[in-house]
Amino acid sequence: MFQWETRKQYIAEMINKVNPDVIGFQEVRADAKDHKSQLTELQELIPKYTHLIYHPVATVSSPLGADEPPGWEKEGLGLLSKHPITLSHIVNLTVGKTNPDKNKRILLYAQIDIDGEELDVTVVHFSYNKHQQCENAVDLINNLAFRGTQRSVILGDFNAYADFSWPVDGILKGSFDKDGPCQNTQGSIQGFGFVDAWVMANGDRTGYTFSNMPEPGFVSRPDRILLSSVGFEVISAELHGDGKVYQQKYSFQNKWQRLKTTFRMARESALGSRFKYPCYQDCGPHGSCRCGICVKGGDQNNCELPSCSECDAEHYQSFIFISLLYASTGVFLLYSFVKMMIMKCVHRTRRTHHRILFLCPNRLLILALIALLISLYYITIQSLGDTLEAVNGRLTEEMFPSDHLMIAARLQFLS
Repeated sequence: MFQWETRKQYIAEMINKVNPDVIGFQEVRADAKDHKSQLTELQELIPKYTHLIYHPVATVSSPLGADEPPGWEKEGLGLLSKHPITLSHIVNLTVGKTNPDKNKRILLYAQIDIDGEELDVTVVHFSYNKHQQCENAVDLINNLAFRGTQRSVILGDFNAYADFSWPVDGILKGSFDKDGPCQNTQGSIQGFGFVDAWVMANGDRTGYTFSNMPEPGFVSRPDRILLSSVGFEVISAELHGDGKVYQQKYSFQNKWQRLKTTFRMARESALGSRFKYPCYQDCGPHGSCRCGICVKGGDQNNCELPSCSECDAEHYQSFIFISLLYASTGVFLLYSFVKMMIMKCVHRTRRTHHRILFLCPNRLLILALIALLISLYYITIQSLGDTLEAVNGRLTEEMFPSDHLMIAARLQFLS
């Protein structure tokens, strides 16, 4: 959720560049009171994806247990498609009684009509717990075997570990080895075989997709696109979204959104805050939530509204005052530009008998502009210095669009 308003621009740009027909999403945030979600906002930026399904799975709780800003309360799985979605449903995955992961998890199934060809797509987000992954895989295999599909794609975050490949291996094979580490698989029936699109296209290349962050770096390949062993030819499989373009192109926009967020929180403090915890996300071990943004310097400096010093009621008044000063400066700059252009035109035409009334000669105007800009800078630093320090104190992680890379596979239907 780091600065979604900026990140969604990059994600939309990346999707437009790759131009997939179908896209699966995990951990999609949505409002509890209406149909607004991160996918509907992406649709506005990439309108060619006219078909959407989304299913919330969990309610997101505040990291500190305090009230948080309204909106983005739900999290779930979703899918965008250029082509009609003719059928969709969900399957609840088993939550083991003895496993530590009690998060509700689902399979999101969609049947898509691609130019008259039927494609079955299942979006997954498996448990982080290794043994729970075994149960997730059993549920998936059984569901696919029950549906009887032979042109099927499974995509998503399998939370696969390099040292525990058996859940994904079982899906690829369609069954589990009796002597393998996935012990509670007696309910598993023989399913269809699958292949890994990345392996089919790239062989032994690692294809790590996690973590797209400075720490811990790329250590695993949880994100997969699995294809039924018949019905497809894999043309290519690629990874996208390493963050270099985002860092170069969206740095200023990211800081602008951070500044806008602190202003909204200052207004909230001044008008009577409806919530205490001002962030939509946990800032992690390296940052603290202050005024709705994550600020570097460790995780012990969190603040609650209206007690955040960088966005209290006094700062809101400073925001308003300085905004008026900047607006006045803009008018003055426009006046100066128009005056100089008109005087330049009059001078060129040599119409000395025309008199044009302006305040201030050009030299004095330039000096006044310089003095005004210096004063404006000084007033801004004096009034909002701590706010600007927080805005500039972003975490290194914030300049990566996601902690997972996006995997894209180009496929061809076989008759």
